[in-house]
Order: sequence, then structure tokens, then C-alpha cells
Amino acid sequence: MMKVLFILLLSMIITIPTALGLVLSEDGTGLTHTFIVQTGGYDFPVQVTGNLDVTDLSFDKDMKTITLYIDSSLDYNLLEILIPKNLINGEFTFLLDSSEIFPKVSMGNDISFTTIEFDGKGDHKLEIIGTTYLPEFAEVAPIVLATSLIGIIVILKRFKKLNY
Repeated sequence: MMKVLFILLLSMIITIPTALGLVLSEDGTGLTHTFIVQTGGYDFPVQVTGNLDVTDLSFDKDMKTITLYIDSSLDYNLLEILIPKNLINGEFTFLLDSSEIFPKVSMGNDISFTTIEFDGKGDHKLEIIGTTYLPEFAEVAPIVLATSLIGIIVILKRFKKLNY
């Protein structure tokens, strides 16, 4: 009889928190989305985590802008964004529903980490505007490399150190 009670108690301890959907961690992590931005022949992952749903992401390389489309069911919203520095970088401007906001931005070696807090339920549009778009230089790199290689061949041939 004691074994049956012990097994019943143990199974209740394991299943009740899961069945009630209780949060087991105190860090309050939210929904995480990873969007792959394809530009300049490269893939850049933009990771977004928050207590809201980011339904879509668009990127405009000419305007150096990432646009996030957000759907929130809460009054208080928290959003964390990881942006690769090779995608856009520099001094950022943030527009939430066309109004400028000033979130906390931390720069790492390879990423920019942004924390945004805002109020309001419903649909929102967040625009992140950078000052540099680095892959534009990456597109020129093969041309510079080929030109340099041809220049070295011409110089070596001129001084007759290179024989075919």
C-alpha cells in the first residue's frame, strides 16, 4: 500500500507542474525567432527574442534598414535583437510605429545586441536603420583581388623574373 501511495505522489509531483503550464525558470525567456537575411551573396542570421510575436522581417540594403513586424498581446513588451555587424552597423536609428525610440544597444565583436522595451498591444512596426552596409565592400573584393594579381604578374614579367 505504501509503494502505491509513493508512486502516486511521485507521479503527481512530476506531472502537475507540466499540466498546469507553470513556468519552470525565472528568466522569463520569450519567443525566439531566427530570420535569415540573404544579401550580397551571404546569409546573415538575425535573432529576435521577446514576449511578443515577430511575424516577419524585411531588409532593404539601399536604405540599410531592417524592418520587424510585431504582434503583441501584452501591454508591456520586451524585445532583444542580435544583428550581425557584417549586415548593418554604425550609429543606429530606431523607429517604432514611425516614432523614434532610444533602446539600449551593446556592441560585441561580431554582433550588435539591442534591448527594446515598449508599451502597447496589437500590431507594431520596428525599423532599425544603420549607417553602414558592409557587404557592399565584399562585392568589390574579388575585383580588387583580380586587379592586384594581374598587376603583380605584369610587374614580375616586366622585370623578367617570371618566365612561361
